[in-house]
Amino acid sequence: MEGNRWFFLPSLTELVLPELSAQIDWNRGFEFLDSELRSLFPETGTGRQHVDKVVRVFLRQGGSRLILVHIEIQSQADPDLSHRMFVYFYRIYDQYRLPIVSLAILADPNPNHRATDLDLRVAGSGCLFQYHSCKLTDFQDEFLEASTNPVAKVILAHRIAQRTAKEPKARLQQKLGWIRELFRQGFPRDQILNLIRALEAMNPLPRDLAVEFRNQVLQSDPGRAMPIITCFECIAREEGLSQGLSQGLSLGRSEGQLTSLREAIQELLEERFGVASPIIQQCLLMELNPTTLKVWLRRTATIESPDAYRDLVETSV
Repeated sequence: MEGNRWFFLPSLTELVLPELSAQIDWNRGFEFLDSELRSLFPETGTGRQHVDKVVRVFLRQGGSRLILVHIEIQSQADPDLSHRMFVYFYRIYDQYRLPIVSLAILADPNPNHRATDLDLRVAGSGCLFQYHSCKLTDFQDEFLEASTNPVAKVILAHRIAQRTAKEPKARLQQKLGWIRELFRQGFPRDQILNLIRALEAMNPLPRDLAVEFRNQVLQSDPGRAMPIITCFECIAREEGLSQGLSQGLSLGRSEGQLTSLREAIQELLEERFGVASPIIQQCLLMELNPTTLKVWLRRTATIESPDAYRDLVETSV
């Protein structure tokens, strides 16, 4: 599967649309159609023109019956969402002529913002377009904390980002509590690795608190520390860090420049649009070229919407 962003696709489907997940034969695998869909949604310079993700899956019943699942993650309230979902639906159907399940995941913090159907019927003609939606604010903290579904922990990491945007010390403590729950619930090593990547992408800390966070994690439970140590070593290696954890996790001059640019972008995005979406935060963390980050920083001041900014960084990574 591509990247870490969709590592938990079966778990995501199980959590937000369990009736669909139960019908999919995950053992037969699944296929993303990103490269095939690019021609259907060309960039026009007028905002988002492409889907988040379309995946081809097999159903358990019906022999080799294939369907498509379109998943759209919406981090900001969008009054045009139903129209976009319908446009995506008919373009994808015209290309593949397969049944499509459309799902919008609403990650904005407004509990009153809801998805609505698109009714195009008039005088006995037209159609009613219906799609599934999942409002993340509907999940109670207690449910997410008790769940062993890894996506529940990703949602909690997103809530930490929303609640501690201006409070780095509170973010440090909440991140520590989040990781202690992974220890307690006994998540497998590969899931811990990807969950920590998601946590770090959504919840960056100033350099001194980042070092304190990682050191406290490593000291918190010696009996279970090795998987976490390995996770941090892998993350550090992927970020191009040469200093070892044993030497205080010094980020170095180059990494310090990247961190400063990322923090400047995050602060400006928060001032203009609120907390940056997990997707944008992950793209910022993955980008290791300071020149690219400087370009993104300049665009942050003028770009028209969070979705347009997400398109900018996603197409660059």
